[in-house]
Amino acid sequence: MERPFALVRTRDQWSRARHDGTAIDVETDGIELARDQRELPAADFPDAALSGGLAFDSGCRLYHSVPAEGRVERLLWGALDPSLSLADQPQALDFIAGAPAASGDFAPATGPATALVRPRGLAVDEDDRLFIAEEGASRILVFDLWSSRLIRRLSVAPGRPLDLAGHGRTVWALLAGGSLVRLGARSGPVPVALRRTARVPAAAEPTRVAAAPDGSLYVLFVDAVGMGWIVPQSGGRALEVANAGDLEFLGPGLLVVARRPGEELAQLKLDGTIVVEGDSLKARGYDGAGIVRTPEGKIGFWTTAGFRTAVVARPRYVREGRVTTYRLDSGEYQTEWGRVFVDACVPRETELRLLFATADEVSDEPTLERIPAPNLDGTIERADLSPPMPPLTLAPAPTDPGVPLHRRETGRELAWARPDEDDEFQTYEVPVLAPPGRYLWLTLALAGNGRVSPRVKGIRAEHPSHDLLRRLPRGFSRDDRVADFLRRYLAIFEGAFGELEARAETRSTLLDPHATPEELLPWLASFLGLTLDESWPERSKRQLIDEIPDLWRRRGTVGGLTRFLELYLGRKPILVEHFKLRGLGGALLTDEASSLYSGAIVGANLRIGGQVGTAGEQPLPGTETDAFETHAHRFSVLIPTFLDAEGMAAVRHILDSQRPAHTVVDICTVAAGMRVGLGLHVELLSVIGRTGGWQAAFVGGSRLDRASVLGRPDRGTHVGVDRLGEGLRVG
Repeated sequence: MERPFALVRTRDQWSRARHDGTAIDVETDGIELARDQRELPAADFPDAALSGGLAFDSGCRLYHSVPAEGRVERLLWGALDPSLSLADQPQALDFIAGAPAASGDFAPATGPATALVRPRGLAVDEDDRLFIAEEGASRILVFDLWSSRLIRRLSVAPGRPLDLAGHGRTVWALLAGGSLVRLGARSGPVPVALRRTARVPAAAEPTRVAAAPDGSLYVLFVDAVGMGWIVPQSGGRALEVANAGDLEFLGPGLLVVARRPGEELAQLKLDGTIVVEGDSLKARGYDGAGIVRTPEGKIGFWTTAGFRTAVVARPRYVREGRVTTYRLDSGEYQTEWGRVFVDACVPRETELRLLFATADEVSDEPTLERIPAPNLDGTIERADLSPPMPPLTLAPAPTDPGVPLHRRETGRELAWARPDEDDEFQTYEVPVLAPPGRYLWLTLALAGNGRVSPRVKGIRAEHPSHDLLRRLPRGFSRDDRVADFLRRYLAIFEGAFGELEARAETRSTLLDPHATPEELLPWLASFLGLTLDESWPERSKRQLIDEIPDLWRRRGTVGGLTRFLELYLGRKPILVEHFKLRGLGGALLTDEASSLYSGAIVGANLRIGGQVGTAGEQPLPGTETDAFETHAHRFSVLIPTFLDAEGMAAVRHILDSQRPAHTVVDICTVAAGMRVGLGLHVELLSVIGRTGGWQAAFVGGSRLDRASVLGRPDRGTHVGVDRLGEGLRVG
């Protein structure tokens, strides 16, 4: 039978351990070897007064500010050729805000225009309004990108706008001197309190601001030597990052921090009070002026050759590392610990070993120092409740190699447990080689080649061990060394017997469609008279088995057919019986005399209160097949999704096996569209969804699923901007 076990599995548990050359694995919240922090060639930040900004609009156009030249470049990012310079690509266009006396139209860089005075931060709201922080003029310019007009000049003197961040229709502006304002295209500015924690030195100045996907705001403070602190404005502790130059969110809880040119970009995974550093990003040629999230979900930056995107840097690991757990408690004096199971991924040229220490009493002697993971920046919740580390007298020696682990050929020791198909972790085991004791400490020794690292997801230490030795004559265990060997030797057989017993005791799991292994689903379905289609997704097959008793009772009904199709499709179809459409009118291009499509007429096909006309038989014209096609009970199935040939075959099979024999069915998918002749009735044979608004389409730049359409309505009139004779006329 299954025994109790002590478990180390979560990030919080691993963070309470001692890390010597190991770090938290961001993907699994387990552990791996620490990254090799090599010193990179020194590089200075560009002049802070010349730091620019980057932003994208909904048309995938990139805007890049060049403070030294007083202009903002606009590039059709989707059509850029990375192999060519910007000078060889004519689609790279510049625009500059017009002079105060002009109408406000955008002007090409080659035409007459007034240069901006150190344009810095950029932001684009959801209505495609471009905000430019013109630091030299202490103002913020707002452009309507659709009408190509300047719609607002907002003075923020005496502060100078340094950076902008937007979320929805709201934009935040960070001003020199340590102030923050909130504004919109037609509203604001509204002062916002700038939060800085006690951890941030008074000499550190705010330089950058970024908005998270949920709208929360983060401000970067940098001191004179380049040390940076990222302060969440909604509350929480400041994050310390060396050489921080800019910050941008790549997704919810995933923050990217740019450093000096030549250094890799840091990825920080934010999870409450815990911050874990993930894989670095390589930004070759980064000019240090700022980063931006691209529409395809990558981090982009500017170089001397133009715009580029960062790629995941190849990790470099230290070659050896150890992690020592806190005290594991069995709760019983003189416990003989059993086996230890480790869920790990051990690539070639890497190794994983285990060391043990046990004790029965709580010692007052000094314990091993608890060292946090190097990529972990955060406060451990209730660190005072962490179990103690091993006493120094029990701590393993650095030269002790440890015990190698054995990979289990039969998989996990848990009965009927099945990992995911893409799970690369395997289960390893080793017996606890230590004297009996209530408390147990484990030390994992990891070794790699510098390019790859073993990864550990979790550890399970079972207790107590088997009692087979006590069932043998006392003569087999008189000698401690012989007894220890025999106990470990019998563990091989006891483990196999125990796992078989556990499978037998939990065999009821096989009758649960949501827990049984996938390969047993056809066997379980056969108990209910059901033959599974192998083309169905696993999730759908499990749910079908769970609901099939009720579906058998409703077989042939509208509700039963709808639910059966929904289980396969993952979306609810619309099933309409054609008799419900009679008398509704609409676009019906067919023979009006047909009983299939004729309207409801009193005295003809709609009888109220009794017989109308004379009784008698009237033979149907044509063959029996023709009569069935015209007079059978007909219904249509509208499937609000696309189906390939395999999916359409599966839907037809469901309908043929579950619908009544006296019916005829038509299938209409999204690809078929609204078919004239079957009626266009909302929520019956047609579905109307939101358009997402009008947006222009750009050749080579627009992307599917970005609501691109051909054509756009007139831009309308802009109060205070439009002039008679210049885009505005009366009458």
